[in-house]
Amino acid sequence: MPWSTRRLADLADTTVNTIRHNHRLGLLDEPKRRHNGYKQYEVRHLVSLLRIRRLAELGVPLSQINDVSAETDSTPGVLRDVDAELQRRIERLKKARTDIAAILRARAPADVPAGFESLASRLSEAGRTRA
Repeated sequence: MPWSTRRLADLADTTVNTIRHNHRLGLLDEPKRRHNGYKQYEVRHLVSLLRIRRLAELGVPLSQINDVSAETDSTPGVLRDVDAELQRRIERLKKARTDIAAILRARAPADVPAGFESLASRLSEAGRTRA
């Protein structure tokens, strides 16, 4: 039994707008239409939509999703690129957490340059006593 756009969205746990967006980008094939113009989605559309969602959740840019497929040699390269970008983000987040911990530990102002957290309170205290 074919599904409406709403039903397909529900089955894939997404929105009708996401389905329409995927159509506009050429990621999801247009289904056959009934005589009244309503779309008739099939299992293959659901599988494609779930694949698109999975790859997008992994961080594959929508512009590259059509390049990622079991049948193409570009899949490992695209996934390696996504993995490398995730690693860079993880490193930036780890550094940010380390910097925040140093600021909190020293009770320093948030705008103190990295490495000066322990000096910040002494410098601002000295500056206040001179005034």
